[in-house]
Amino acid sequence: MLTFKFQMKKILFLFIASFFLQSCDDGDIIITTFNFDDAKLEVCGELGDYVFYKVNPDAQESLSLKLGVTDSLYKTAGTKSYNINGTANFVNYRTYDGTVGNDYFCRSVPPTSPNVTVNYTGSDGTAEFTTVFEFDDNDGVPISKELDIDDEDGDDNPYTNPLDTDGDGLPNFYDVDDDGDNVPTALELDIQNLDGDNDPLTNPLDTDKDGIPDYLDDDDDNDGVLTRDEDENMDLDPRNDVTDPSIGADYLNDSVAIDYGVNLYREHKYTISKSVEIVLKNVVLISGEETLIQESLDMGTLLDVEDINKTTTPEF
Repeated sequence: MLTFKFQMKKILFLFIASFFLQSCDDGDIIITTFNFDDAKLEVCGELGDYVFYKVNPDAQESLSLKLGVTDSLYKTAGTKSYNINGTANFVNYRTYDGTVGNDYFCRSVPPTSPNVTVNYTGSDGTAEFTTVFEFDDNDGVPISKELDIDDEDGDDNPYTNPLDTDGDGLPNFYDVDDDGDNVPTALELDIQNLDGDNDPLTNPLDTDKDGIPDYLDDDDDNDGVLTRDEDENMDLDPRNDVTDPSIGADYLNDSVAIDYGVNLYREHKYTISKSVEIVLKNVVLISGEETLIQESLDMGTLLDVEDINKTTTPEF
């Protein structure tokens, strides 16, 4: 619940409140409350004409932010600020005499109904965009187990020094082959569900029983030759090089230890999902002679606002 409080021809500085104000001041104070807590933040438009909006159908009101910026909003992770100037970039709080649909904001020419009954326009302030990247290599290992969970660098940020077991420059949380042995991590877990718990990570393969699971072990059978190098046909897939079918691939057979010197990593594919939180700071809203200033107004978060599929091959 957001509450604005204002007085004719006077500006009052307000904070976000989660309750209705009950008091009055000299009888001429007007209380305007609107509730977007349960409203989903939406977006439409394109580069140079973005519109972010929330609609409360119960109160027939909306809050919207229009940005005429020409740079990509979600290109980099972190926080960026855009000035609200009342022209290319502006905020609107509106009430209507009917139900507002998404097409009201996403059409180049707004529909003629419902009619706007109250309209405040933002003429100053900033729109703060905080973009977060979430990486997914679909390897079956939760990201929480692939970061700097022991805080070895002492900065309390698990992302600044994440695990990179094979030292290939790709942190484990978006490395499909964590140990760099050219056998995908997902295939070195408990893929047969031998323990019956439907969690491939609780009992991952450990061929040589050395206490290091195969997905983190670059010599799975402990025969002195790296798994990656036991690739006779050098197709970057050690799984199809088999001398003794009764045992399996050579990289799992400690009786076969021939080093073919494979100095290449296989191709990696992962996904980056981007989410963005939008906060309006020190926004000045004007309607006629009435002015409101809001120190901070959280518009909400857009999840998966942009998804990117990445393909890369680490340098050896």
